[in-house]
Amino acid sequence: MSDIDFYSRLSNSLVKEEKLSRPVVIRGQYKEALELLEDAAASQLTPMLLGPPGTGKTIIARYFAEKQKVPFEWMTFDEATKPQHLVGSFDPAIAFKKGFTNDAFVPGPLTKMMVNGGIFFANELNRATEYTQNTLLEPLEERSIYLPRIGRIQAHENFFMIAAANPADLAGTYRLSEALKDRIKVWISLTYPEREVEIEIIKANIPEVQLNDYYIEKVHDLIAVTRNSKEVERPASIRTGIALAKLIWKKIEKEGDIDERDLENIAYRVLLGGIKFKPGIDREKAIWTVIKTGLKGEP
Repeated sequence: MSDIDFYSRLSNSLVKEEKLSRPVVIRGQYKEALELLEDAAASQLTPMLLGPPGTGKTIIARYFAEKQKVPFEWMTFDEATKPQHLVGSFDPAIAFKKGFTNDAFVPGPLTKMMVNGGIFFANELNRATEYTQNTLLEPLEERSIYLPRIGRIQAHENFFMIAAANPADLAGTYRLSEALKDRIKVWISLTYPEREVEIEIIKANIPEVQLNDYYIEKVHDLIAVTRNSKEVERPASIRTGIALAKLIWKKIEKEGDIDERDLENIAYRVLLGGIKFKPGIDREKAIWTVIKTGLKGEP
């Protein structure tokens, strides 16, 4: 394929308007979280979605933004995230020609939402260093931020930030600075949803799959075992359950039926990377224990 073909297809592939591609189930804890986000936004109080990976923190934030009909930008933090990734920086080529003018400045997602008025979602905030976390202090306290060589800007009245963080004991997390914690006023805990709600979420995310309830129940049994095991550090997420259901369906669609061994092999391939065991645990032995426990009983 030529470069011309690539750039032509690239133009046609650009997303005109970002919308959620996955269905959202607003029940139980998610209904309560959405209501708390609405109250926080109305009161201009910064909320924090707190919970393990795969519990729907990102999707509830995006759903809230769509419901509010406001612009939405997000960034997933890690230890390599620097303040300029949030705030922005000058384009060297333009700055060389024109100097440090406003049109040479390339805004980061935080600055973009502060100027345009919208929601900035700080995902996995406690994976950033305290140095980077502190970039958010002025925007949250004073609703302003200083841009070097440009000056201090005041946030649009519709600017709103939602933060999300993993449990503090999860590997790769940093302590949230006390100054930042003091500026986060609404703490919203999310955990793995109730069985009935999670099964509804899995079904909603596989509309093309005609999987009967027996296999859906087996899928949930498998992921539930990982959350109850003392050997597992990072259990299976809702996404893992969706992946299991899709792979089981493809196997059935291809072969007409599957047996217990097929289920075990599918579960092994998905859970191998879908869960993380604690240090010192024999992963191979532990994963088969999880699978046998989750699939216990006659079909």
